[in-house]
Amino acid sequence: MSHSETRASHIVIVGSGFTGMVCALDLLKAGYRVTLLEAGLEPGGLTCGQNFGDFTWDRFYHCILTSDAALLSLLDELGLSNKLRWTATEVGFFSHGKLYKLTSPLDLLHFPLLSLLDKLRLGLGTLYISHLSNGKVLEDIPLGPWTQRIFGKKVYTEMWEPLFRCKLGEMRHSASAAFLWGTIRRLYSTRENGPQKQEKLGYVAGGYTTVFKKLYDSITARGGEIMTSTPVTSVASLPSGSGQSGRVRITSGNKQSDCDGVIITAPNRAILGFLQTDDVTYTENLSRVQYLGLICVVLILRKPLSEFYVTNITEESPFTGVIEMTNLISTMDETAGHHLVYLPRYTQFDDPLFSADEDSVWATFEPALKRMHPGLEDADISRRFVFRERSVQPVPTLGYSRIAPPAATPLAGVYVANTAQIINNTLNNNAMTEIAHASARRLMQDIPPTLAATASSSQADSVLVPRSEQQIAFAGGGRS
Repeated sequence: MSHSETRASHIVIVGSGFTGMVCALDLLKAGYRVTLLEAGLEPGGLTCGQNFGDFTWDRFYHCILTSDAALLSLLDELGLSNKLRWTATEVGFFSHGKLYKLTSPLDLLHFPLLSLLDKLRLGLGTLYISHLSNGKVLEDIPLGPWTQRIFGKKVYTEMWEPLFRCKLGEMRHSASAAFLWGTIRRLYSTRENGPQKQEKLGYVAGGYTTVFKKLYDSITARGGEIMTSTPVTSVASLPSGSGQSGRVRITSGNKQSDCDGVIITAPNRAILGFLQTDDVTYTENLSRVQYLGLICVVLILRKPLSEFYVTNITEESPFTGVIEMTNLISTMDETAGHHLVYLPRYTQFDDPLFSADEDSVWATFEPALKRMHPGLEDADISRRFVFRERSVQPVPTLGYSRIAPPAATPLAGVYVANTAQIINNTLNNNAMTEIAHASARRLMQDIPPTLAATASSSQADSVLVPRSEQQIAFAGGGRS
């Protein structure tokens, strides 16, 4: 083999969720060879689709904001701009046993649980936070005391503290003020100008299954490969004396493959299990990131619950809120006339409901939902599902940016793109699009798209490869 011959640098991406797919597309466009390794049966991760019987929609709830520039640009690149749908949505609050509309300033004016002075303070405080340009200065300020200083004791006690309890549980005591800043900044960007200031949210027709099919087609058309049912058990740099210096070895079960670089999209807990590094500071920081898990009951109903897309809950509840998806998406076009409701419970890793059977989870949720909506009968529920993930939302603890993993790891050629890199923001696919782009760019700085070809590199790359006949199944969409 001539020394002048070159080959495409081979990059392996651990995880074929949304972030991994975006990383893969970026690298393939730049001329790299890419293989995605997925532990599960199908791509998708937290953004995968789910067959609900008469229709397919997202397993977990998602929406798109008008300010989601990176995500909207990606959808345009995929040719999906014409599939975007936008809806003006309503927001509800359930407090002291009653359901209130709280979408516009006019709704706030009529909200009976706060005095006029408290309402003014709530409005001005929200406006103030939405215009703070830098959340980093809030990272070392505890969430609760800061919120009370901004809004006053009454507003904090009636609204914010119960919401923090629902959304963060006991972790609210270790969260920073940047959590509220990120939440308000993101949601405030959905409001249109004008006296009503209605929220306008978007979705892609067909849900994220539509997006994943387009990503899959774009990746495979460029020669990218996806291996499902391939859990990674080790990622290690090859020693300098091995003849493979600068390369990375991936292990899955009893199979190994050497490649030129790796991007890991798994959560920190998984990385700690397979990344072979002696850097104690790095691993300690990975372990210090605290995640909230998600237990989500999904109901397929024969009638709507309310007019609200989101109902926030300011009293003790087994679930964080009510997401009535069909107040955003079209029942006629998307859900075969059914009404789709998500009941999320953000909770800690060791919550007993993670191991409880589905009937027990529903028995925990049902009384609270029927208290909110006493007109809901058992006959109104067509089907119900329970979905669970243990590592979903990183908690922005005090000084979070100092422990968030950088794109580059201590191992040469190994990079990370995961939710723990969301700083001063809430979990959303626009942030993950930006993180995927950033990690791909960081890899490109170190590893060129082409390298000198050697017999050893070609042979090593062929050890762990996808079967040519392997097909990828998407929920409700058959095989692609």
